[in-house]
Amino acid sequence: MRVHGSRRLEEADGRMETASKLIDAVRVLVVRYCRARIGRRAGSYETADAVAMNSCREILAGAAAATTLLTFAYNVTRDLVDDFHRTAAELPNPLSVLPGQQREIMVLRSLVGLSTDDTALALGCSVQAVRLGQHRALTTLRPTPA
Repeated sequence: MRVHGSRRLEEADGRMETASKLIDAVRVLVVRYCRARIGRRAGSYETADAVAMNSCREILAGAAAATTLLTFAYNVTRDLVDDFHRTAAELPNPLSVLPGQQREIMVLRSLVGLSTDDTALALGCSVQAVRLGQHRALTTLRPTPA
């Protein structure tokens, strides 16, 4: 009987360790995304980090019901960052000239560091759509020859 109880404890420890690693990985991506979209305010990432912390709390609260954790985490974080931008005074941002989907692709690919597959999963689109959107965004951002 003790062996069985000990086995349960080991399984629980293993699940907790796996969950902890998963939470750490999601937290890193959320912080990168918030810092990329919000940027520095008064020379600090404090505001972006606060939004990231709130996002992580919401992700943890709803993760059990999520079918795909990356998509769920992206949607929660995007919504919180969008809410922040609606209420804050905006600073000029070079990506603001891009349509929404292209801007999100550039943030996720270039600033957060997601692969094309992970970006497609987060945005709920195909890998080809991510590649095409990134190409179009880069074309738009590229300076025109004088």
